[in-house]
Amino acid sequence: MSRKFWLFIVALLALMLVLEYQMPRRFQWTPTFAHADRQPFGCYVFDSIFSQEMPNGYTVCRKSLSQLALQDTTPRSIVILCSGYQHERVNPDTLLALADRGCRILLTPTVIDRELFDTLGIEFSVYSTFVLTNMQKLKPEYDSIYWTGDSGHYKPAVYSCYKQLIDNVMLHNDSVPSEVLARIHDEEPAYDKVAISYPIGRGELILVSTPLLLTNYGVLDCPAYAHRLMNRLKDLPVVRTEAYMPNFDVAESSPFREFLKRPPLRWALYLVVLGVVLLMGFSARRRQRAIPVEAPPRNYQLEFIRHIGTLQYMKQKHNRSIWKKEKKEET
Repeated sequence: MSRKFWLFIVALLALMLVLEYQMPRRFQWTPTFAHADRQPFGCYVFDSIFSQEMPNGYTVCRKSLSQLALQDTTPRSIVILCSGYQHERVNPDTLLALADRGCRILLTPTVIDRELFDTLGIEFSVYSTFVLTNMQKLKPEYDSIYWTGDSGHYKPAVYSCYKQLIDNVMLHNDSVPSEVLARIHDEEPAYDKVAISYPIGRGELILVSTPLLLTNYGVLDCPAYAHRLMNRLKDLPVVRTEAYMPNFDVAESSPFREFLKRPPLRWALYLVVLGVVLLMGFSARRRQRAIPVEAPPRNYQLEFIRHIGTLQYMKQKHNRSIWKKEKKEET
């Protein structure tokens, strides 16, 4: 096989890889908050960033608050992210008990029972309609989040983000000790709080009504807001639990997951792919039936001429003998 043919195969494969890499990919705009989900509303980027930035460690698990409370009594920071009302809610007694003994818990109001709403003196309201399935078709509208709390660490700031990501807000009751961390208006309207901190015992409870800003899309679009929220948790080991959201099982979607997890099987898969490519290269050349090598047909013309000449000579000799005999008889 010629060198030009191999160069053509290599160039064709490289072109296919480049085109495949540059082709637009269709995103899935379903909020999963899953650790392995790299889609816009997964938490792969969020977990990757804060697993490196949290000084006391950052882990992801599927244990409920009750299981975490029984596992270890050491105070820790717990993160619960969900969008929409869930069938499984957080136990209010367990939540308050963990906060009372020194845990810092950041969660969304969608996993809290109405009983705890009344205890904390808040109301939860829908601020905007967000069509997740048509995110790419929506006209981008921007809104502002005003960071007003945590004055001991940060100065007030304004963050611009998509209005569609701020899907819920809270009404705060000033009779309950708390600190408003962020709101969506600079004034004091009824419903405008998006992050509120409640001191409970030796710990803290942080309600965040904008969980989409803590996903892959949100943390890349507005990173400072997520960092300021997570900064309140960094003094303790951070645990983000996925127990209160559906198990989307994103990591198990690939049929080659078991091969890619183990180095020997991964290299075996690579060798198989390389063998298939080489087989395709060798099989791509033109194939035809073998042509048998045969001797050229023998030329009998010279032999034919010799036979004719011999016959002619013999015929002339015979005629001459007859003529001599006839002449002798006449004499």
